[in-house]
Amino acid sequence: TATPQAMQSTIHGLTAALVAAAKAHDPALTTPTMVPILRGALPMFVAAASLFAATTCVLARCSKKKGTQDVVVEWPGRRPFPAAADEGKLVVLDTLVATGDTLVALCEELWAMSSGRAERSVAVLCCYAAPEALERVAACPVVEYVIVAARAERCDDAGYLVPYTHGDIGDKIYGAAWKGAEQPARPVVAEGEEDVEGVASGVEGLLVRNGGLWTLTDDGLGIEREIRFPSFKKAWAFMQRVAEAAATYRHHPEWSNVYNKVSIRWTTHQPKGLTRLDVQLAQLCDSYCEP
Repeated sequence: TATPQAMQSTIHGLTAALVAAAKAHDPALTTPTMVPILRGALPMFVAAASLFAATTCVLARCSKKKGTQDVVVEWPGRRPFPAAADEGKLVVLDTLVATGDTLVALCEELWAMSSGRAERSVAVLCCYAAPEALERVAACPVVEYVIVAARAERCDDAGYLVPYTHGDIGDKIYGAAWKGAEQPARPVVAEGEEDVEGVASGVEGLLVRNGGLWTLTDDGLGIEREIRFPSFKKAWAFMQRVAEAAATYRHHPEWSNVYNKVSIRWTTHQPKGLTRLDVQLAQLCDSYCEP
């Protein structure tokens, strides 16, 4: 439930620790050329830039071709090779590394771009990564060393890090993109609700666009969230707690479950719209997901 400001502050702190570890390991790391992978790694660059006497920034954007695992690497500005005479070691920055596909593709492009003359010359700093992905990245011929702030247990079959981050990391860092007319300006509060402003404010505080974990349905009548758990057992325990709360408050969700994934929606049907109970039970769901 962290806000974008809290998420960016967390990344700044992790980056400071990463840079300190990199300097201890590599005393020659003084004026690096940093390559943040957009969009998640921009806060890493912001934090790292102030920790060196001088820095250069080269932006990289990576995406997968629709329907494939093929990664496309784009350079919005200049490319890192050939490097200028006053530029130091290349340092690639990335927030999350799950399968490693994106980072490996970037490192392979750097290797090709250098015509094979940059062997073991690039450092990689990342905040949260799967062990298998780290091994893949470290095996790239261009990579000299990799430093990670926190290791995940693994990457699941769907390509998500475990423990889960519960949502798109970019949306968590920056807030969800505004969808214009597709996104209602305000939630629809059920007719007869006494505290209309209180319910609307409570719903807004839960939404991804405001740093929360829920999204508003297209008609504005409900809020919904998809939650991935480390195991089916934990997903089942969550559903049991929600069912108990629903019975207590006599207000039941619309939901579905596929193995470790739970999709849940809160809305009121009579009268149609959102009520204080929807807000209260969504908040309870969030608390049930906390470690």
